Parts: sequence; C-alpha cells; structure tokens
Amino acid sequence: MHAKRPSAIVSPCGIYCGACPRYRDTAVCRGCRSDGRHDKCDIYECCVVMGGKEFCHECDCFPCDRLITFTRYNPGKSFAHFRHIAIDNLARIRLIGPEEWAREMELASSRGEYSISPKNPDGELDISPCPCVED
Repeated sequence: MHAKRPSAIVSPCGIYCGACPRYRDTAVCRGCRSDGRHDKCDIYECCVVMGGKEFCHECDCFPCDRLITFTRYNPGKSFAHFRHIAIDNLARIRLIGPEEWAREMELASSRGEYSISPKNPDGELDISPCPCVED
C-alpha cells in the first residue's frame, strides 16, 4: 500500500488516484486533494470546500446532476480516468469504506483492469477537464 492513507488517493468523485502513473513513479499526488489543485475542479469545490464532505456519496443529493454530468462527459471515447464508473465506485466506497476500496482498486490496477493515463485506450489525449492530467 502507498505511504499516504488510502482516502488521500481516492478522489471525492470516485476516481482511484493511486492508479496514476505520476503517483506510481513519484509517490506525489497531483490530483484534486493536493494543495492548490482543487481550484480547477467543480466537484471538489462542491463536495469538500462547500459541502464539508470527503466523498460525494456522503451528500444528501448523491448522485447530483454535477456528478452525473461528470460521468457522462464522453465525446465518443473511453476515457482513461474511468470516470464513467465513478458513481458505482462511490456506492462501493460507501458500502465498504475508502481504505478497503483502495485495496480493491490497487489490485484491479495491478492487474491492468483500472488505470489513469493522459491518453485514452485509443491513443488520443484525454481531453476531459480533470486537473490531474495537466502539467
């Protein structure tokens, strides 16, 4: 398991940041839970900053329109961030907790079943508005 506590590498929206190659290579997370990165993410702002929650599933509005739109952002490509399963991921996190879910996702990631990449499976750049893709 990574040095950070598992919930630190699980985004509020249900993406497993531990699968990010930048994190795997450097053990430094440049995602939304990193200082100064969340200001580019409406979901983080809504969930954590305004809502005082750690994960979207803790909100009475779950799943909200903002989260549903996030999971459906797909101009015909299979996104490298697996955002299309974020709501299912959050339901699983609610059921078993972020630590157990992070263990499951680490196994899935190590088997190649879940990944984060700046490119989609078709080789195109992931143009989704996720701040961890930007340098």
